[in-house]
Amino acid sequence: MLKKILLIAFSIVVILIFSLMTNINNKAFDVVATFLSTTTGFTITALSIIATSPFSKNLYDQESKKDNSKTLLHELVDKFRVSMMLFIATISLIIFLNLFPENYIATTITIFKNKITTIEILKSTALYFSILSLISFLILFITFSKFVIKSGKSIK
Repeated sequence: MLKKILLIAFSIVVILIFSLMTNINNKAFDVVATFLSTTTGFTITALSIIATSPFSKNLYDQESKKDNSKTLLHELVDKFRVSMMLFIATISLIIFLNLFPENYIATTITIFKNKITTIEILKSTALYFSILSLISFLILFITFSKFVIKSGKSIK
């Protein structure tokens, strides 16, 4: 519980710092949205490969060291699920930013004697989620690569 609270607090601080320090262009988000759409496809494909792999049965038979109510296959699928939700949330936020002109979301708030508009906060949140999504994709890619190697060993 404390970890979640610290993570939320850290996220809010980073988003506020981004809001105060950056002027984010919406065109950059188009590139990120395209990349995340591709990574979403990769994630779905990777999950289907895992589901049909004989090695997934081995993962299902092994108990998780972190949580004895789960198997290693549960842990792997959970990583993919969290990443997919992050990708979808980021893409949705980017779509939201592109659908509504900035003058529709023009509320200004004052934080630490600095005026920040809600659009800046939304853009900063999209930037933060984009960074998290890229990190999540790298972790998934590394995990999937290890899975493919182990799956190849079990076929022999």
